[in-house]
Amino acid sequence: MNIQERRNKDGKITSYRIRVFDHRDTQTYRQTYRQIFRTLSIKYDTSKSEAWNRKNAEKQGAIFEKQIEEHTISDSHITFDSYCEYAIGMKEQAGLSPSTIYSYTGCRKRVAPYIGHIQLKQLTPAAINKAYSDMLSAGVSKATVYQYHLFIHSMLAMAFKENLIPRNYASAATPPKRDSKEVDALSEDDINAFFNTLYADKKHYMYQVMFSVMLATGCRIGEICALTWDNIDFEMNRIHICRHFVMSDSGSRIQDGCKTNAGDRWLTMDEGIMEMLQEYRTYYLKKAEQFGRKWDYEANSVFYAEKRYGGCITPDTVRSFLNSFTEKNGLPHIHPHMFRHTAVSLQLQAGISIADAAKRAVPACIDLKFSGRNHRS
Repeated sequence: MNIQERRNKDGKITSYRIRVFDHRDTQTYRQTYRQIFRTLSIKYDTSKSEAWNRKNAEKQGAIFEKQIEEHTISDSHITFDSYCEYAIGMKEQAGLSPSTIYSYTGCRKRVAPYIGHIQLKQLTPAAINKAYSDMLSAGVSKATVYQYHLFIHSMLAMAFKENLIPRNYASAATPPKRDSKEVDALSEDDINAFFNTLYADKKHYMYQVMFSVMLATGCRIGEICALTWDNIDFEMNRIHICRHFVMSDSGSRIQDGCKTNAGDRWLTMDEGIMEMLQEYRTYYLKKAEQFGRKWDYEANSVFYAEKRYGGCITPDTVRSFLNSFTEKNGLPHIHPHMFRHTAVSLQLQAGISIADAAKRAVPACIDLKFSGRNHRS
């Protein structure tokens, strides 16, 4: 707690400003970058002595600090941006995924110029709607503004739970309607055109295998990039999906577990896919031998980044390859998630139930022409 005297031009005390920390590191009890300061102003009583006024300010400050510690008082002066810093920090401590924290942090930075300076008590639906209008005028897309709306709603939902605001003002706001751009499944013609072109190019053997496995499993790009050879069970013809890439302030990195709690799973594969992986394994070992000690054997990555000498390839690298490859060959734009949608679509066409398709994501109906899998660099 900090007490400061406020004086007028004549140097006389007019009030006391009490400043209290509302969030500290629970282990060190020192200041952290997530601090929120709450303030209280105590008017100076001219009929009393300065000593009495000072003592009264200390007494009121102690009461104020206790109320904050017990969460029985809110500070109406807190701004939206300051609260976001606190809320994101609390969500991170509660175990929210690094990728979500990274996304929230980005949203906070982009929303701050529009409503970050506004106090929570003044963040009315009208003020939020004005921010949306200003964003659109600045060239921000409707889909992006809608994502910011979800972020604002999440932050204010927490503020409402902590009794800082009487309701979630974002619930009454009117965000722009999103353009419904669903990630479609690839058509049969698109699949054939893509794989025929890919297999005809001998330079991209690894990508031939990678995208074939993606289509055969229906896994997310982050799960495929995180695969290690320990996850491939050649004896039982199955693949273990148990890790994925996440994005955080430190960049892309691999994290144990999957995006969802039910994501850790074994996928039984057909012989064609396993034979492809077995052949690719031989190619991988020869490639590693070429680089010798430079090769990252510890990473043991199925799909590697050659410039990183065998380290895991990142989802961004795969997306970049897809963009350049389809554009170079005049193919329709393909997003990695399209392989996942296509895999599930093929499963359903084969008569697999929606529940099983969601759990397994194993397209038993896929009959890719793997005769081209012998194309190698």
